[in-house]
Amino acid sequence: MKKAFTLAEGRLAWQTQSALTQTDVNRHKSTGTNSCNHLITQSPVLDLLHAHGDSPKERCSSRLVPFAIRTRYAPSVRKSASHLITSKADAFTLAEVLITLAVIGIVAALTLPGLIQNHNEKAWSTAKDLWEKKLTETVRRMNIDGVMIGHESTEDFMNTFKNYMKVIKICDNSDINKCYSPKIVTTGKDDALEEIETNGLTSASSMGLKEWQTNTNTMSFVVVDGTTVIMAYQPECPYADPIEDTGSQVSCMAYMVDVNGKKGPNRVGKDIQLSSGVAFSTCDNPIGDMCWSTEFAPTAINTCSDGTEEDKAYDPTGDSNRYCANNYWAGAKKACDQKGMELPTRAQLAQLASELYVDSSGNEIAFAENTDKSSIKVKDEYSQNPPFTLGYLYWSSEEYDANGAYLRSFGTTNSYWRHYANTKHYSDDRAICVSK
Repeated sequence: MKKAFTLAEGRLAWQTQSALTQTDVNRHKSTGTNSCNHLITQSPVLDLLHAHGDSPKERCSSRLVPFAIRTRYAPSVRKSASHLITSKADAFTLAEVLITLAVIGIVAALTLPGLIQNHNEKAWSTAKDLWEKKLTETVRRMNIDGVMIGHESTEDFMNTFKNYMKVIKICDNSDINKCYSPKIVTTGKDDALEEIETNGLTSASSMGLKEWQTNTNTMSFVVVDGTTVIMAYQPECPYADPIEDTGSQVSCMAYMVDVNGKKGPNRVGKDIQLSSGVAFSTCDNPIGDMCWSTEFAPTAINTCSDGTEEDKAYDPTGDSNRYCANNYWAGAKKACDQKGMELPTRAQLAQLASELYVDSSGNEIAFAENTDKSSIKVKDEYSQNPPFTLGYLYWSSEEYDANGAYLRSFGTTNSYWRHYANTKHYSDDRAICVSK
């Protein structure tokens, strides 16, 4: 059985091959033993003979050294050595290289997403813990300074809050998306994923906090580290001892924090975390089988011929409306559109009145779009916390003429519909939007 060559022997053989030149062979043929003695003094030859247990003197005396090395050792050694160094037969083909790369790519595709997901999960968890520590410290400092409670609205609270946390941008109730992702993903019924538009999360009730004041608005803001937050403040936040309970009033706020800002996946339970008690709904005020927004005082827009194309679209009467330069009714339509909702019709406002009121005996009342009723009362479920502020006229989407639109009043003991002319410029009337 032939003895296999090791890597060291292969290298040795290569050196021996260089030592045994044709000149050495010719010299051996002509001079015999002396030439042999010359060859065996070369270390590569000696090393190779010793590696195979051969006696240099015996080989030399038989005058077989150079030929034995060339015929017995050299051919096989040369072959083994050359295989160690280079061989076209053993080189990788282009197809083999491509297949190898493809296999590497498949393995990477299978393993990398899991590794990335694990990394993201850890990063989100760390960022959430950091946010909670910052918020607790902020509340502690506000408590010590005595400025945590006593605010009448979220807006009022944020004016103080921004002085204690490094807030770089604040967006009001009508512009939540300027500070927060326009859409988020959450788990809905039957564990199905649902997409929610955040511009509908404008009140505490829309974040599932039904026990809070219904008209408590939300606001959004951006922290210096990129964290984005939608927050509502509880005006009826209970007093806490500023020394003993410095951090307890975190519960005075409801929030939805996105720890990596507007970057994906914008999913609740991943990069988005909710505060205790928050289980938001897409509806601010679910009344009956209809979804309503919180009420608001609209901002006037210019729908005259010199107004923007966007604003003119909300009142096509244009310059025929003598109040087009100061059009509050069109401003109400625009605000509802930006919420993904619409200004209600007269019939929808009448349906709202039917859901809100009962007669003096507690019986249900059916309102039509042109119904006026007095000596009525608000249902018990809304008496202490009505879904919108009573005592105002609320716009409908229907025009009376180029200068005016229909409205409905909602009082504590009555509700009337109105069809005033020249009303589109009224700044005292309010608006409430209904889902499309």
